[in-house]
Amino acid sequence: MRKEKVYEFIGKLTVQFATMEHRLQGLLETLMGNSNTLVGPLFIHNMPLVALLRKIRLLSHCRIQNNSELVLELDRAIKKIDALREERNLLIHGDWKIESIESHNIKVRDFKMKYENGKWEEFSETEFTEKQLTSLVRRLDGLGNEVDYIIRKLSEIELNINTCK
Repeated sequence: MRKEKVYEFIGKLTVQFATMEHRLQGLLETLMGNSNTLVGPLFIHNMPLVALLRKIRLLSHCRIQNNSELVLELDRAIKKIDALREERNLLIHGDWKIESIESHNIKVRDFKMKYENGKWEEFSETEFTEKQLTSLVRRLDGLGNEVDYIIRKLSEIELNINTCK
């Protein structure tokens, strides 16, 4: 794969992951009630993705419990996004090996200490093919559309203001 193509993938994936997180932050703000403009900047915008997904799931079961179909759709989308979380962290925070890739797969190093096979590994290396990166871009496009649909549906219904039953 050409270097230009690798950088194109890095750019697309970075923008897609960032856009997805912003959509999810807006979704959480909507579920919280949008009544205070400080909620987003103070409590949501620096929240790790895992916490963001957990809070969306919790609040959705309280605030839209009367619309079980929408709750199920949101749960499915959250599961798909959560399944991509480790891959997202690797691609966003990993060390891309780009210097010599003309006819090889892309390698991304993850510098988390791991204990495997009786010894500590200081990093692991994951290879991605162009086909895998293309598939990831398409999956993120689809997930973005799912989240946008859920946000539109939320704007059409009245959110339950009571606590969870």
